[in-house]
Amino acid sequence: MKQQVVICGYGWLGGYLGTSLQRGNTIIGTVRNKEKATLLNKQGITAIQYTLGDDTGILCHYLKDATLVLNIPPGRKNNDLADFSSNMCSLINDAIAAGVAHILFISTTSVYGDSTENTVTEYSATHPESASAKAHVAIEHHLSSLADKVKVSIVRLAGLVGPDRHPAYSLSGRTVSAGNKRVNLVHINDVVDALRTIISSPSAQSLYVLCSTSHPKRGEYYTQAAQALHILPPEFSDTQLAPCGKVVDATQSWRALNLAPVYASPFDMY
Repeated sequence: MKQQVVICGYGWLGGYLGTSLQRGNTIIGTVRNKEKATLLNKQGITAIQYTLGDDTGILCHYLKDATLVLNIPPGRKNNDLADFSSNMCSLINDAIAAGVAHILFISTTSVYGDSTENTVTEYSATHPESASAKAHVAIEHHLSSLADKVKVSIVRLAGLVGPDRHPAYSLSGRTVSAGNKRVNLVHINDVVDALRTIISSPSAQSLYVLCSTSHPKRGEYYTQAAQALHILPPEFSDTQLAPCGKVVDATQSWRALNLAPVYASPFDMY
């Protein structure tokens, strides 16, 4: 069944998702500059110039009975996210008033905090530590409070990896601590498969966690990844120590989606 999908924040992840959904669906994407809008329009995607905090009138014109994918990152260097959270919540309210059918919010597994040693799942309590994680929790709570008015899906993603994006590049040549900390990553192709399923066949489940099923130590993984990518490897301390840090267990979410991640191990991702 053909759907109208509005991807608010048509960036890296949005591009993969939009391309995957384009056949058989109507895709609208928001971008912040005219050049990107022109490019998307040439690709057959209706582009809207929109920056979070702008008037939502034009955007809401497309939301009646649509699926809205909220994929706007708060920015890594921004520690004052009160405006970001407020504007996101206002956008959600306006979307509901416009008659949106389904809101899918792209969240993050950082909502569990970085200092926990526990295995975390959809049922684990959140303990956000960074400003970004706290903002995501606030938006999740706002959405959950509106679940009686609109279909809500919250998807918490582990660290994203793709054919044109790998965290090993940012670590190349650096000296890094905590080589024994566990890795929690997920491949963009597996994420897109999951999001397509959630959009095409919304279920009663409203919260999903997406991560690979294997969690090697950072020192072991990124050293091998750098070698495979032919870049200077990082130097880690403490790699020889017992594994530490959280493990994101996405077993229940993959099962609920009737999917098995193709990239089940981070060692498959380069």
